[in-house]
Amino acid sequence: YVLAPSVDFGGGLFIPDQVGECFTSELTFTQFIPGQTIDDASTAMEELFMNFEHSYMGDLTITFICPNGQSMAVHQQGGGGTNLGIPDQADGTGPGTGWDYYWSPLATNGTWADNGGGTLASGTYESAQPFTLLEGCPLNGTWEVEVCDAWAIDDGYIFEWNINFDPELYPEPVVFTPVFGMDCDSTSWDGPNIYD
Repeated sequence: YVLAPSVDFGGGLFIPDQVGECFTSELTFTQFIPGQTIDDASTAMEELFMNFEHSYMGDLTITFICPNGQSMAVHQQGGGGTNLGIPDQADGTGPGTGWDYYWSPLATNGTWADNGGGTLASGTYESAQPFTLLEGCPLNGTWEVEVCDAWAIDDGYIFEWNINFDPELYPEPVVFTPVFGMDCDSTSWDGPNIYD
């Protein structure tokens, strides 16, 4: 199947640390059959992914929004002063080190908030809201992630994110083998830029 798009910010982008300001980023899918939607999110969605660092988990809400506006919050504050990744706490002037975090409908180890304390380990977690909130979402179109930092002082950076759908949802690629030869009318063409 066609490789899924992803967003890579290289050295990381700053999450606004002002009440009422949120970080948003978009990811557009065009590979699916037109009109195809998510019927059963527990099988259609493999995982949501983010490489991220922040010095205070309790500041954050993280929401994924599908092309028709339906949304699901994977984290809704909670977890207090838990670190995500390795934040730059020495002087707070630049990005720290992002760790890989995933949310899956099949995870059984609790949410970020359930696992709060110290530094949250890289890995796969349950979503704060159920994946069923994404059922009915069109697969094609612009998906969005929104990260809001509700309180000032602590900060963080996002480095990469993507959405991994079940590979079975992607249509089979169209494959054909052209036939070349003197007896094949379909292999000739007249026009400019023809080279022997």
